[in-house]
Amino acid sequence: MTVATVLPNNAQCLSTLRGTAIFASLTVAEENELLSRCLTRNLCAGETLVDFEDRSNDVFVVQSGEIRAVLRFTVGKEAILGTFRRGDLLGELSAIDGLARSASLMAVSDTAVTIIPYAVFHDVLLARREVCLALMQVLSRRIRSMNERVAELSFLDTKHRLYNALLRLSRVRADGGRERIISPPLVHAELAEHIGSSRETVSREMSRLIREQVIERTSRAIILKNPVELSRRISRALEG
Repeated sequence: MTVATVLPNNAQCLSTLRGTAIFASLTVAEENELLSRCLTRNLCAGETLVDFEDRSNDVFVVQSGEIRAVLRFTVGKEAILGTFRRGDLLGELSAIDGLARSASLMAVSDTAVTIIPYAVFHDVLLARREVCLALMQVLSRRIRSMNERVAELSFLDTKHRLYNALLRLSRVRADGGRERIISPPLVHAELAEHIGSSRETVSREMSRLIREQVIERTSRAIILKNPVELSRRISRALEG
């Protein structure tokens, strides 16, 4: 079994905090002083950073790799609440309200995170108005995103939730065309977790979209060849 390493941070580490939205206002000297009070943890793919209802209250900044927030309902049933990559902050809710973790945080790939201890995080909040304001903006964006997910579950059926998830998880291709891309590609079970459905249902709908040439799947990506059509179908579903 591989054991995660937790190491002291220092000036030679590649860690950065100013690349994170809430710490963007820090000077280089302030960032270095803060990093000197933090730790670095390396995780292997599939390893858990914190568990649901864990009583820890440290805050994390992703330096490399990918972390997924997951809520497990029962064995084999879970919902993906969010995905975090380099520069993203996570774990701040428990540091703010003192309650147990509201989700499990799991490394999707080999990942490095900076651990900001609870006391250090609060020292920064008390000392820097700009950091507090930036944190409120991050939380506001997450609330808006959560509201959109609630609306999606309330007003869209399974296939239209899938269309919405494909659009939400994709990015515009670098070639400047109209296509969008999800890379690396998510397996059907992961897409099902994003929309609260079953793998079988997602597989059937993805196959239909491929036959209709709306999407294409390769070993490296899911390509949304006609994202406008997916948006159009969602709009019709909401209107009808």
